[in-house]
Amino acid sequence: MDEIGFMKMTADEYRKFICWIEDNGQEMYENKVAYETRWEADIYYVRLCDESMCTLDDIVLDIEEGIGYNTLS
Repeated sequence: MDEIGFMKMTADEYRKFICWIEDNGQEMYENKVAYETRWEADIYYVRLCDESMCTLDDIVLDIEEGIGYNTLS
């Protein structure tokens, strides 16, 4: 699988990412931020299609730190 531009996630990390997306989906939609996911077995590869508002690293940091604010603002 071509991993260029994708962040590799475990099933648990991807589940947390999806929860973050559910909590912040409206603002992502308003800012036209989309993501792409590819997977093989329990390994997920995720990338944001546009990182002008935030990066995938910002989202992962928000998830890990439990900051609770929207990184898109």
